[in-house]
Amino acid sequence: MRDLQISDFTGWRQKRQQSVAGFQGDLTLVGLHRIEEPMHIKGIPGLWAPLAPETPGLTLTVAESDAITVDDQLVDGTVQLYVDRSVVRFSRTLTATATMQPGSPHLLAVWDDNADMLQAYQGISSFPYHPEWVIQAEFVAEAADRTMAFSHVDDTDGSLRYHKSPGDITFMKEGVSYRLTPFASDGSLLIIFGDRTNGDTTYGLGRMLLVHPEQDGSVTLDFNRSFLPPCAFSPYFNCPIPPANNRLPFEIDAGEKQTLFFKIK
Repeated sequence: MRDLQISDFTGWRQKRQQSVAGFQGDLTLVGLHRIEEPMHIKGIPGLWAPLAPETPGLTLTVAESDAITVDDQLVDGTVQLYVDRSVVRFSRTLTATATMQPGSPHLLAVWDDNADMLQAYQGISSFPYHPEWVIQAEFVAEAADRTMAFSHVDDTDGSLRYHKSPGDITFMKEGVSYRLTPFASDGSLLIIFGDRTNGDTTYGLGRMLLVHPEQDGSVTLDFNRSFLPPCAFSPYFNCPIPPANNRLPFEIDAGEKQTLFFKIK
């Protein structure tokens, strides 16, 4: 069973190395723009506007002569861009998508397959697989519509963003109980956590872990699959910061450590 776990972990690690460098991977984000009113953005064509005050997404207005495609169709006029669905292509390497964050429903993400971060990328350093960091835990359900406040890296004004968080996760380590607050993410629960390795052997902000509670509430915390947040690959991401109760007072020497880069000239 342990050999199977290591094999699965090796495949997971390889996919992670590849995904951050793939099409619209984390390394290729070169801009994240808040579109609060109709506006032009330096370096890319078109007039960008919020889709509607309460509807996430954007509209794009371009002329046929701009040679812009949306989902491979040439655009002449105005098109609607729903969140994380349509791909806007400006050139062979430059693309964009409408996206959102809690509190920011009208964002434009711009991606470049020739981004400096991608050209400098060498890989992701990781700890060896440690079976002792596969911990059995319990999901404690709260109201399905519960939200919890999270600070984000670029929100320097002290504002908070509220993510859906339908419950907490509890586990024991060396006789001490710990309670982690995750938030909902595409059918899974995402834990943003810190530990005593941050800023030393691992990324300073903290790391992330996806979990999937069983129907009986049991949860496996496999810290070997802890991964770096997107802002470890591009400075344009606005990553959540681990809340106080998710900052664990011990070292977790498992999972991803750091992004490895050549020196960018």
